Amino acid sequence: MKTRLLAIMAFLVVFAWCAELEAHGHGLGARFNTAYYRIENETFSKTTVSVGESFFINGTLSSIIERDIQGKMDVRFDYVSMDSWFVSLLKSNFLCLVQEMCTKPILVPLNQNHWYMDIKSEPDAYVLEGDKTFSYSIEMIPLKSGIYHIHTDPNADISSFRYIGPGQTIMVEGSQDVTEGELLEFYIPYAVGFVLMIIGLGYGVVFMQVRKQRKRK
Repeated sequence: MKTRLLAIMAFLVVFAWCAELEAHGHGLGARFNTAYYRIENETFSKTTVSVGESFFINGTLSSIIERDIQGKMDVRFDYVSMDSWFVSLLKSNFLCLVQEMCTKPILVPLNQNHWYMDIKSEPDAYVLEGDKTFSYSIEMIPLKSGIYHIHTDPNADISSFRYIGPGQTIMVEGSQDVTEGELLEFYIPYAVGFVLMIIGLGYGVVFMQVRKQRKRK
């Protein structure tokens, strides 16, 4: 009985993990987003842009339940840049150690979207009434060149998987300069942390030397 229960639990964990992987790729499976709402008729205005050039994601969010759904229109994206191997390693919180030389796309956390994109959603926060629909438009302005694979994320409050749009790969050409978000939230904190670590190591070496001298006396 215990063995069977453990097998069922393991199957459910693997199934949920696979579902998350499928949702992140192209061709989002309909079975994962038909329970509450779905994205329909989504289009991307461009697939190749330059840094500073805006493009739009337009579509319709449809509710298929009776209760109201609240959320905030947002996006999720993978990003492949010309960053060095070491910088890619740090940005991925060392997750790309399990990838081939950190060359595969790194999923950008929602709170780091502004490092790479200016995003303006209309509507921003929303209430989707039961069995209703509304149209949305998301303007995106790339701040750094690279390859972006972008999905719409309604970021709804309903307790379930976060269902996302079918996705599109966008080629961004132009500058690879460090953005303001990267500078203030990535490079400077790591630089300060590195300096503090060196200072701490220095104090540790001095402390050990003083301790050794005291023991000799």
